[in-house]
Parts: sequence; C-alpha cells; structure tokens
Amino acid sequence: MKRKPRQLRGMLIVVAAVLVAVPLNAQVAPPEAQRISLQIATGPASGSYLRLGETIAKIVSHPPGLARCDVPGVCGPEGLIATLRSSSGSVANVIAVNSGRVRSAIVQGDVAAAAFRGAGPFKQTGPLTEMRAIARLHEETIHLVVASRSRIRKLADLVGKRVAIDGLRSATNHTARLLFDAAQVNPARIKLSLESPERAAEALRNGKLDAFFAIGVAPIPVVDGLVRRGQARVVGVDARAIAALSRANPMFGRYVLPGDSYRSSKAVATLNVATVWVVQKSLPDDVVHSILRSLWNPANRGDLRRLGKIAATIDASKAAENLPLPLHPGAERFYAEAGR
Repeated sequence: MKRKPRQLRGMLIVVAAVLVAVPLNAQVAPPEAQRISLQIATGPASGSYLRLGETIAKIVSHPPGLARCDVPGVCGPEGLIATLRSSSGSVANVIAVNSGRVRSAIVQGDVAAAAFRGAGPFKQTGPLTEMRAIARLHEETIHLVVASRSRIRKLADLVGKRVAIDGLRSATNHTARLLFDAAQVNPARIKLSLESPERAAEALRNGKLDAFFAIGVAPIPVVDGLVRRGQARVVGVDARAIAALSRANPMFGRYVLPGDSYRSSKAVATLNVATVWVVQKSLPDDVVHSILRSLWNPANRGDLRRLGKIAATIDASKAAENLPLPLHPGAERFYAEAGR
C-alpha cells in the first residue's frame, strides 16, 4: 500500500519534466500534407508529347509552399507531384496505364481507340479497359514524305515502292495501316520497312528508301532537314482516305498543311490526329476533378500558349468531345459543371 504514493510521485515528476521541456507557447507542427504521386508517360525526347507533358506537370503540381497555388483552382489537389516518364510512344503508354505501371499518359487518339477495342496492335492482348479519358489535347499531322525525284503523288503510287512505317508496335505503323485500308491499297504490294522516321530519313537520303510516314506537329525536324536540302517533299493524302478515316474515327480530321510549314513546299491536304490524356480508372474522382480545374484554369493559359504550335490546336471547349474512351467520372463531373 505504501508503494502507490511513491509511484504517483514518480509519475508527477515525469509529467513535470515534460512540461518543462515543452514550453507552453510552443507550436506543434501540423501533419505533413498527403503526397499524391502522378506519373505522366509521354514519348521520345524529340517529340511533342514530352514538351506538352512538362507543361501539364508544371500546371497541375501542388507541392507545399508553392506561392502560385495559394489561388484556389490554379494548381491541382494539394500534395500532387506530377512527374514525367519518357517512353517509346502511344502503344507502350496505353499498356503501361492499363497495367498500372503508370497512372496517366498522353496517347494518340486512334491508338487509344484500338486499345479499348482490342484491335490493331492489341489483337493479342485483347481490350484494355482499365483506363479512362480525361481530356482531348493537341493534334498532330500525318506526313507522307517521299524522295524529291520520285513520282509518288498519292497513296496508290506506293505500290512496289520501299516505304518505312516505323516499328510493329508503334503508333505510326498502326496509323499507316489504317491509311492503306482507307485508300484500298494492299500493304502486301508495298515493300514495307520497319525503320523509325529518324532512320528512314537517313535511308531516303542515301537512296535506299522511297518514302516514309511520320506523325507530329509541323515542322518535324527530320522532315524539315530533308526538305531544306531538296531531298524530299511532303505528299498529300487521298481525299477518299481522308473522308473514310474521318467518318470511322473522330480522332481524325481533314487538315491542310500550309505551304510555309516546310521550305518551298506547297500546301497539301492530309489528316490531323488528336491526342488524349488517359488515366487509370481507379484514380480518385476528386483528384481528376481538381487536375482538370487546374489544367483549364484561365490563369494557366499563358503556360499552354508558350508551347507555340503544339498549343495551336488545344481547345478547352472541345476537351470532352468525341473521345475514344469513356470519360473518367471525375472528368464527367468537371465538364458537366463547366457546361461542356
């Protein structure tokens, strides 16, 4: 019985020591804000996806202490840190998002449509249904580049010629095959090469190739170099193929490539294909809603405009139109509230 007072005195001494060690006016640090990690898979270092991804990551990130984020809606959700992951392109990106290796990616629209249906490069994997769209972004132009001395004037003229369409699992390869089908040109009658546009440009320069396909925002550097040296020209796409692809997939649209896009070039009719920002469907609704509120905030338009020609086809009013995938629920709520 006599031990209890001694134990009580001991406890009081410990409490008193704690009170002395922590002044009454001391402030207890608040718990650290939740960190939200968001990777954005882009594409090769030379492409437009990387530049666009850098700008998007800058706009939507909301690290602690960033002054611009003090204005509501300018940044994404508190604690969001967006980072980039370069990749080989759209086909790799949709596979990565669907499998959960990354949470979001910029993807060529026709590739996203094929992935969701299990078509084209995805026939063996089957439909990839674990991703959702959150925004239509910029558009890229399909280029058919031919040797300057060739007589190639239309897609049918590629029969019997040496033509590079990029690797089997590339977006360019997929789109080129869609073009052949739309123009009713049998690819078996073409001497197809799986060279990348960069290697194809070198082969064309050395007379080992007659033509190649490239997709990007004009001027594409490898195309520009050839045209400037008088070694190549850009050929238009057949009107029938343009109409057929535009009807079949709203990611495509007729586009006239201006004559001043490349030195001494004439304006040619071709196709643009839209890109889409896709995410894992498990990404929380509130996170997606906050990301889009930041991306399309008028205060951030200047950052997008600084992308130059990449930004010329980005249109917030059309961001939810004709998407190749279902909208993420968080995106549905955002665009409904924005009246789009």
